Amino acid sequence: MTPSLPRGLVVNLVTPLTEAARPDRQAFTTLIQRLKDRASAVLVGSLSVGEGLHFSLPDRLELLATALSAGRDAPPVLFEVTGRTEEETVGLLEAAEGFLTAGEPSPPVGYLLTCLVYHSNRHLPRHLAELGRLTARPLVLGNHPDLVRHVSKAVKHKNIRTSVLKKIAANPQVAGLEFHGDISRAVHYQRALVGRPDFRFYDGDEAHFLDQPSSSGLISCGANLAVQAWMDIVHSSLDIAEGVQMVPGRLSEIWRKARLVRQLLSIYQDKPAAFLKAALAMTGVIPSARTADPGEALSEEETGALEMELRACQFI
Repeated sequence: MTPSLPRGLVVNLVTPLTEAARPDRQAFTTLIQRLKDRASAVLVGSLSVGEGLHFSLPDRLELLATALSAGRDAPPVLFEVTGRTEEETVGLLEAAEGFLTAGEPSPPVGYLLTCLVYHSNRHLPRHLAELGRLTARPLVLGNHPDLVRHVSKAVKHKNIRTSVLKKIAANPQVAGLEFHGDISRAVHYQRALVGRPDFRFYDGDEAHFLDQPSSSGLISCGANLAVQAWMDIVHSSLDIAEGVQMVPGRLSEIWRKARLVRQLLSIYQDKPAAFLKAALAMTGVIPSARTADPGEALSEEETGALEMELRACQFI
């Protein structure tokens, strides 16, 4: 039986870097330890905020190893195994399985696959079934049209087609979806998944979640910075914390935090990895704002605007 996926707040982690542009294990551990008792899971090495495609296979495995060694109370891990090609993806999945099965007991890990980066909709259900033969862990699909458009311009369809998702839903090992896209597509997807009450439908778009929360939770990059605010918003939206809504002033506090995270989102949404790393460096959480792609680094003007906003929000 495929293990179930968590419900609630999944933090899409940035990847702190050393001066040599390698993953900074100590800073990454610190980042994860801040999330204890606040995150339902962490997403490690994502293609977007985690900059996963910029790293070698050993470096990506190092991120996984670091997340799993962050301490006994560290949250479960969702590990992105998407490569630029099918061969790269299979290689990373096999390497991750080799690493994970060597440890006892088997840690709570699922795999995220943003398949349309390297694979078309055609025969996608079969491809996922083949990947499933390499692991017994749950698979989560990433539907991220903007990312696919940026990474793989040759792909014709940037979204998983609803008819294809309906076929994929017959595979119990595909246990979740990180959704980016318009609301109408989300409705069609949820109809395609109607026979899977156990399926986790995560919102990958923070603005969409604030407007219309999904039933399973949120995969949030902003929670790298404002983890308590996002945890409270997600838990309130999903009614996870039983009886908390009855606390006097709770609703006004949630509205205040929603305004805060919307204000921060307006700053980092165009370049989330760069802005969030810079914010975390300014607040002393990580030592460097270095990005895997130097071209993504913030300008002096952007850095100054970010610092002013962080002061206004009382982060520094």
